[in-house]
Amino acid sequence: MHSPLMQIITAGRTGPNRSVRFGGEAPLDDRGRRDVVAVAGGIEPVVACGPEPATLESARLLGAPVEQIVDDALRTLDVGAWAGLAPEQVPPHQLAAWFADPGATPHGGESIAGLVDRVHAWRDHMMDEIAGRAVVVAMPVAQALLCREASDYFRAEVRPAAVYRWPRDRTGG
Repeated sequence: MHSPLMQIITAGRTGPNRSVRFGGEAPLDDRGRRDVVAVAGGIEPVVACGPEPATLESARLLGAPVEQIVDDALRTLDVGAWAGLAPEQVPPHQLAAWFADPGATPHGGESIAGLVDRVHAWRDHMMDEIAGRAVVVAMPVAQALLCREASDYFRAEVRPAAVYRWPRDRTGG
């Protein structure tokens, strides 16, 4: 018998999600709220969430006692000077460096490797408490939780208001 899975629920859609912008401080839009409510059935109890407005609102919509479960270790990726920018507003050589090297910080914020290390350390430390339960996080944090290592980060595809399970089964699920 294997250990229970953790459910990872991504926050609902925000204006920046819709327009593809870097950053995580926007509230949910109307569709984001509807989508979060739609995934509410069948989720495990939410025991932790990140501190971003959309993440907090998503957790509240799922019935979580947000004031008791916010964990700063689950905060989204700090994209530094890129906050609020669309990808086409970022110099192409900076984007290329960021996608090619998990340790790169051309934006002056947190590296992908730093994000992955931070959330993996949280997950490993908290696994006994969160096994069989759910966490609500921003999409970059979900990607970090789901990837095996920082070099796999951009292969972990996530969508707003979706439920993922960790660990994933070894057959690729």
